[in-house]
Amino acid sequence: MLVMPFLIQVVDMAGAALVLVFSWAAFRRCRRLVAQDQENALWLFLYWLSLALLAFGISRALSHIGGHLLIMGGQGALWSQIRPYSGGLNAIFSIIIASITLFFQNIQRLYRRMAADHYHMEATSHKILALNREMEALVMERTMSEMALGIADGIRNPLHVIGGFSNRLVRKTNPEDPARNWAMAISEAARRLEEMVVRFEKLAQDKKSFFSQEDLNKVVRDIMDMLQGEFHRKHIHLITGYHPYPVYAQLNKHLLKVAIAHLVRNALEATSPQGEIRITTSLGQDQATLVIQDTGKGMAPEVVSKVFEPYYTTKVGGTGLGMVFVRQIVDEHRGIINLHSEVGVGTTVTIHLPVRFSEAVLEE
Repeated sequence: MLVMPFLIQVVDMAGAALVLVFSWAAFRRCRRLVAQDQENALWLFLYWLSLALLAFGISRALSHIGGHLLIMGGQGALWSQIRPYSGGLNAIFSIIIASITLFFQNIQRLYRRMAADHYHMEATSHKILALNREMEALVMERTMSEMALGIADGIRNPLHVIGGFSNRLVRKTNPEDPARNWAMAISEAARRLEEMVVRFEKLAQDKKSFFSQEDLNKVVRDIMDMLQGEFHRKHIHLITGYHPYPVYAQLNKHLLKVAIAHLVRNALEATSPQGEIRITTSLGQDQATLVIQDTGKGMAPEVVSKVFEPYYTTKVGGTGLGMVFVRQIVDEHRGIINLHSEVGVGTTVTIHLPVRFSEAVLEE
């Protein structure tokens, strides 16, 4: 009958010893991992967890092995006095292990969120850089066009002089005079050059070269993706209602992105946290429509009437040119922009764009 309790004691002490050995081995391994990469969150978690397990293993070995040894040595009364403290110490280490696990679980969730935010910020930065490059290319294109028009205008003035004097020489020179043929050749060459200048100016002034067939839905989605981080930071709800099919129109996507981004940022500034910004697109028979609606503070009628006036602004440090540029961009698309606002209700901006650039949207 005494053999069975003795075996149980031996197995219990052996188990406690094995827990101590394995926890010590795990602690040493995790310590080496942390030494290799001290910024690895997983290694740090395993290190602190193995340290807590090692402390628990030591406490458990002292209580189990020490308790059996005291009992076997006839010190059962002493063990009865020590046992509650030993059990309490084991419970404390168990709570520490659970706390470390829960703490690092929350840290891991935060780490993943930070990694996702970092990825989103990188993607947004790339989109902003791409938009800046597109704007630089557009500015360069327009600058070159303006330079070409300036050069053409500069050539026309000397051509008028050359053509005028050559025609005058033709009229005043006798038909038998060889200089008459020279003057006629000069006049003809000046006339052909002037025709070339006229065609060149017409080509440079044709705004169709700046526009192409684009999907308004895609243009708006690109801007919303770029500004997604600002919606999250301000805790503003974005509600989108895109037309179920592509909304193709003759657009300059570079300019239109600038205009839409400015309007959405205005809505973000005017809307309080937990507010809403609704963006919808639709397609009619001859026009595409974009609506940007917010639940912000709104504007008084006297402010609305001056929104598109140059240098008028209600922002501290504002230039008063943002909405002017927006309207200019819409005008260059031969579209119409309307703004309706009520104090305490919000603001709605509606943009109508012709599907075909050759047509203009009629004022409603």
